Amino acid sequence: MKKLLIATLALLTSACQTTSTDSQAQIEALQKEVEQLKHVQTLVAQKVGLGSLVRPDEISIEKGHRVGSDDAEVVLLEFTDLHCPFCKKFHQEIWPELKKNYVETGKVLFVGREFPLASLHPRAAYAAVTLRCGAKQDKYTETKDFLFEKGQGLAKSDLEKIVTDFALDEASFNACLKDPKVHNSISASLLDAKKLGLASTPTFIIGKRSGNSITDYEIVNGAGSVEKFSTIFDKLLAK
Repeated sequence: MKKLLIATLALLTSACQTTSTDSQAQIEALQKEVEQLKHVQTLVAQKVGLGSLVRPDEISIEKGHRVGSDDAEVVLLEFTDLHCPFCKKFHQEIWPELKKNYVETGKVLFVGREFPLASLHPRAAYAAVTLRCGAKQDKYTETKDFLFEKGQGLAKSDLEKIVTDFALDEASFNACLKDPKVHNSISASLLDAKKLGLASTPTFIIGKRSGNSITDYEIVNGAGSVEKFSTIFDKLLAK
């Protein structure tokens, strides 16, 4: 169905066209219908657990926090829930070794995005906002370490500790925590994950870097292991 929609749109936009206003309006209306049909197709596929069938050939990395060199050939895109125990396992047990061997050596670019699963972890979205606000003052890693270590019991005193321990500007940090744009950006990250058919955390998308996109990618669900990620990285780096 997807190929048919794309072929239809290509025919409409690449074939000879008249210059009349009516014809242009018809083309725009048909383009809109095609986009609506593609959206419905995506929703249906996600509903029946077939989200992978509608994933694009390229996945954008324009959004998200970056760690590592922008010249890296390979990208590790993470969708995480800061209250997920398996995300914590990856962050504390797997990530340090990968960071040392691949990110700090300039081979892999890490891009972190949020995927708070509210049905399982009601306060995970607020933790994600807290991470964003720490990142705004260049304390992404420190704030993420703190939040994973703290777990689900994030209190006002913990926010004060983040400000004190990481020497943040308190007024800016508190304003960020209340900023609707920051909260909306977390919702947007959640929506992007769902559009890709993702349903669990952590989920990683690993592929070749192509500008601000990932191509030739594969998806890893769960914390995985150093060996598993290293094998994928080495395979991509050899291409």
